[in-house]
Amino acid sequence: MTWLGVDVGTTNLKVCRVPPGRTGQDVVVRSVRTPDDATELQDAVRRLVGELADGYDVDGIGISAMAETGVPLDRELRPLTKLITWRDQPGVEQAEALRAEVGPEELYARTGLRLSPKLPVITWRWLRDTGVLPRTHLWAGAPDLVLAALTGTYAMHLTHAQRLGVLDLRTRQCDPELLEYGGLDRLPPVLDLMTVAATTPAGVPVVLCGHDHLVGAWAAGVREPGQVADSLGTAEAVITPSRELVLDDVLRQQGISTGWYVDGRYGCAISGHGAAGGLVEQRLAALDRDYPWLNGVLAEDRPPSEQFVAPYPQGRQAPKPDPRSTYDAQRSADDPAEELRALVDALSFHARWMAEEQTRLLGIPWRSTVAFGGPVRLEGWMRRKALASGGRGFAVLRGEATAAEGAALMAAEVVTGSPMEPLPATPIQVSPQLAETWDGAFWHRFHKVVS
Repeated sequence: MTWLGVDVGTTNLKVCRVPPGRTGQDVVVRSVRTPDDATELQDAVRRLVGELADGYDVDGIGISAMAETGVPLDRELRPLTKLITWRDQPGVEQAEALRAEVGPEELYARTGLRLSPKLPVITWRWLRDTGVLPRTHLWAGAPDLVLAALTGTYAMHLTHAQRLGVLDLRTRQCDPELLEYGGLDRLPPVLDLMTVAATTPAGVPVVLCGHDHLVGAWAAGVREPGQVADSLGTAEAVITPSRELVLDDVLRQQGISTGWYVDGRYGCAISGHGAAGGLVEQRLAALDRDYPWLNGVLAEDRPPSEQFVAPYPQGRQAPKPDPRSTYDAQRSADDPAEELRALVDALSFHARWMAEEQTRLLGIPWRSTVAFGGPVRLEGWMRRKALASGGRGFAVLRGEATAAEGAALMAAEVVTGSPMEPLPATPIQVSPQLAETWDGAFWHRFHKVVS
């Protein structure tokens, strides 16, 4: 049986073909830059799916995508603007209005989300204030557009609906007051989880799989409390499943969002750090260095750098949110190699801090981590993350398109009714003695200074 997976990321749109047995090298991936126009996005999806389906009997297609990204459509379902992504955040003033009208504590108590201009409910208010909303017939998120491109049907997955800023997590229904604030109630229906959303004209079942970070975590085998997923790319997200939905305001104060996990069986918590792979890339460019050089710098297992770095060029989102910038990615360095070691070490310690705080507040013993995303190809960085993880199990999932492949596997599970095994992750083995060094004074120094 052959399965296709689609993932709409912030930077790239990826489509993969997973053959029977999905044996590593047999997975085929096509990737293009994610268009900023909804019609162009739909055209690109149809083209890439057509290329990978050509000559194959496709049994199902799964869709994952970034959250907090969408577009207003008119009555003819034509886009009224470019795609408005989570990075654009046009509604800064409207966010302050929501703060005054509802308040961050009450918003979190209903939605599990921290008040931020990236929330679509705030974008809708901005669209209303700029005169676009009266012409809007439907708000379509990125995955909704993909589903419509393949089947003609618009619908939403729960894990995307819960990032809009209007979904009451306890009832899984939209909150009337929040809808009234945004001024928009024309949304695609939220489907039952782990079900076929619609079929293509050729009769191929299509499954909405959910928020790409969560789909990647599921694909990596993070399916029970105690396991942590580290989705590492331009930014970094740490994801922790929990036995139940938790809406404790202490989590909000620590910059942690909560919601339902991708299969709906568990709750989950998510911490984000906007400066991860993108910050390393910026620093390499500023110092006129490249990734092969960085691989060499990080090749040797050794104690953390003696140089201290607080890796927050745009402030820290979680834990203990702090808007102050503490790192200049463009400054010069007397010793570029030591500077990059210090940066990677600090990022590794920060990922541990996010995971420790999430699991502590959720009351879950943190047993192991699986990391996935582009930077996992840097073996030295992954070994340093393993050393920084406090003696817990650490593995990496190497793949070109984890979320897309996860969407294909989830579609296979839904269509066949048979559980799909996680993608195989590679454990990172490090010296226990060296790990103790990382876990001692260096970890406590980092934690004390940044917190």
